[in-house]
Amino acid sequence: MKKISKIAGFIVLSVGFLNHSYANTATVSALEQQIYKKYTGQDFYTVNQQFESDVVKLIEKNADSYTYRFPKLTNGLGLNIHYAPNQLFKTYTFDVGGGGTMGTYSSYAQFKNAPKKKLQAIEAGFIRSVDQVTMSGQPVYLIQSYYKGDSCVGAYQIKAYKQQKNQLNPVQIFQTKSKKLDTIRVDYNCQYDADRKGDYIRTSKDLKFIDIKLLDQNTKPTGKYLRYQKNNNNYQYVGTVK
Repeated sequence: MKKISKIAGFIVLSVGFLNHSYANTATVSALEQQIYKKYTGQDFYTVNQQFESDVVKLIEKNADSYTYRFPKLTNGLGLNIHYAPNQLFKTYTFDVGGGGTMGTYSSYAQFKNAPKKKLQAIEAGFIRSVDQVTMSGQPVYLIQSYYKGDSCVGAYQIKAYKQQKNQLNPVQIFQTKSKKLDTIRVDYNCQYDADRKGDYIRTSKDLKFIDIKLLDQNTKPTGKYLRYQKNNNNYQYVGTVK
């Protein structure tokens, strides 16, 4: 009987935990629905900064927001979300521009195991992807992003980070001919789209190689890439490739 009582108690505890988790997720879902209703149908570029503020407050006040993917806000109001491959942090990007030719974005990181749920603002433009490699036995995160300037110019960027004490800190892992960098950026000009022929930053599937499009002095693509090859400690520049 004692064994049965223990098992029954475990079942009750498990069901209670599941109900609690479901209730928390349902709460975040309900709050998302409120925000969605509030901003849907409005002129987005007159309310987008308040939208950002409301969503950030929701995230920081609800720990269960970490596992929630905000389907209504991503599909309907342009919220952009990425998880690190090891699931230890999550990024959010908001469009906070005025709707003109220049793009302005706010990006944040949320950490799975942070005792406080406050988000870290990160200077990253519009985040396009979050990848992960191992260097010197430690995870290093490669965040690719895009900056949209006036008219048809912009820039593509890849930046390396380490997570330390629930904070993303830039780390210099790109070894050029003369110095180490934590960031590589390449300019983009839409008037050269016909000459583009491939991404401005491309990575091999195993992340062994990172190639940066080589431009001439007028920012026109040359058809070549600067190649960086991964070793145990960094990405070393090894020359040009097509």
